[in-house]
Amino acid sequence: MKNIFSTHYCKLVKEILIVIVLLSSAHYSFGQDKKDLTITLSSGILNSPYYQKANAKDFYGIDFGYQLGKRHILGVQYFAGKHNYYDDVLSNNPGSISSADGTNSRAEYRTFSVLYKRKIIDFASVSLVPGVGAGIMTHTRSYPYQDTNSSYTRISSWSDLVFPVSLDLNFKISKKWQTGLTSGFLIHPDYPILALHAGPKLSYTIK
Repeated sequence: MKNIFSTHYCKLVKEILIVIVLLSSAHYSFGQDKKDLTITLSSGILNSPYYQKANAKDFYGIDFGYQLGKRHILGVQYFAGKHNYYDDVLSNNPGSISSADGTNSRAEYRTFSVLYKRKIIDFASVSLVPGVGAGIMTHTRSYPYQDTNSSYTRISSWSDLVFPVSLDLNFKISKKWQTGLTSGFLIHPDYPILALHAGPKLSYTIK
């Protein structure tokens, strides 16, 4: 089992490296008139339409965006978040613990991604920037149980390739600072949509 997991993980890493190389090569296609690096911190709420009775919780993210040209951006992003949900299989277990909101499990997401972004609206003080990419997601589910003597949590976790989609609305407040809103989701063939999220963001540009 360990060897199977290692082989699968190595394959995912190779796929991500290929994406990085391909996106990096776009630098030479879009010119070199700008070389700004923008660091963005974001936070907000996250939920998933796949899960039953999903109850939104929080997410946070950090993004490094390298300006390839006037409208083109290569981004590297770390994203993490969670939500509660109701597992109908676990509900049949007498030891399953339910929360006041009607959920009995938690799903967590940790994703490292590379995205290509393009400014489709680019005014002096406002920009609208959609993005798509590829990344590795580690998805963890936790299930609390209780018996007569103790309580404990069962955990299952797996990693796989996902395709993040993002949409950012930016408002320039100074030469180097921007604020705004970010939103997006993750595409995985088995679900197919996970981790819908939205929240405020703050960006600083190193020129």
